[in-house]
Amino acid sequence: MKTKNITEGAVLLGIFVLLLLMTLFIPGIGVITLFALVVPFVIYTVRNDWKSGIWFAVLANILSLLMGSPAALILSIPMSSVGVVMGYLFAKNSSRYAILGAATGMYLLNLVLGYVVAIVLFEINIAELIDEMLNDSLKNAEAMASALGQNSEETMALMEQMVEQFTYLLPSGMVTIAFVFAFVSQMITGFVLKRLKEPVQPFPPFRDFMLPKSLLWYYLIVILLSLVEMEKGSTLFLATMNLSYILMLLMTVQGMSFIFHFCHEKRIAKAVPIIMLILSFLIPPLLYIIRMVGIIDLGFDLRKRIKK
Repeated sequence: MKTKNITEGAVLLGIFVLLLLMTLFIPGIGVITLFALVVPFVIYTVRNDWKSGIWFAVLANILSLLMGSPAALILSIPMSSVGVVMGYLFAKNSSRYAILGAATGMYLLNLVLGYVVAIVLFEINIAELIDEMLNDSLKNAEAMASALGQNSEETMALMEQMVEQFTYLLPSGMVTIAFVFAFVSQMITGFVLKRLKEPVQPFPPFRDFMLPKSLLWYYLIVILLSLVEMEKGSTLFLATMNLSYILMLLMTVQGMSFIFHFCHEKRIAKAVPIIMLILSFLIPPLLYIIRMVGIIDLGFDLRKRIKK
């Protein structure tokens, strides 16, 4: 049995190294293989246990270190830790939402640790770097607009405001990135595990997605706080701004879930809610309407009223 585990571990380590090399050196395919880096860790943890998964992750990180590329270790550490956690939950046959939440938390923890390490050890402030890059882009855009004789003070002021908000919303951006990585990694891993005949719970239909009602009260409190005048850059200002962004995003997801549920109950073609979802990214007012629908659905149980 031990020989089988060692052989399987060696094969999965080889697959991980191959995926890592493809991610680092093949730009086009690397975007896909980046999300698949967690798969070898999940498979090994599912077929063995979480302790074996940790040792497997340690070996993978040592191999990444020996490759001599800092980028290899930067990718290996978060992917291995997330893979072990996901593998443990898949082995317990946990719900897909539980796995998604745990993976998001682990990705976010790795992002925060990476941010702290960059500041403490390397004296690199990522927020300041992003701010400088955005300001440089803004100056280039302003110079180009002036050269074309299309310089507009209102447009430039709006772009400056957007750059400032982007800097303030860095924590929310990290949460969003963590969620996207967790969602895509889980979908790929679930597909592979099914192919390997491992027990995997199906992902619940999106139309059944429902947020806790308590979030509605938090959203109301944050909206009221946002009406209070605060000092820009203060802790309360940053917390209110980021919570507002995350809660608005969640309410939008709730609204889209209701639309999918409504179309399913009324036997409307699946293409209709999908088209609405695509159009919402192109037409901002539609996104606001969907968000309001999500708030009303959460507060007044619209789904139960539809069934009645």
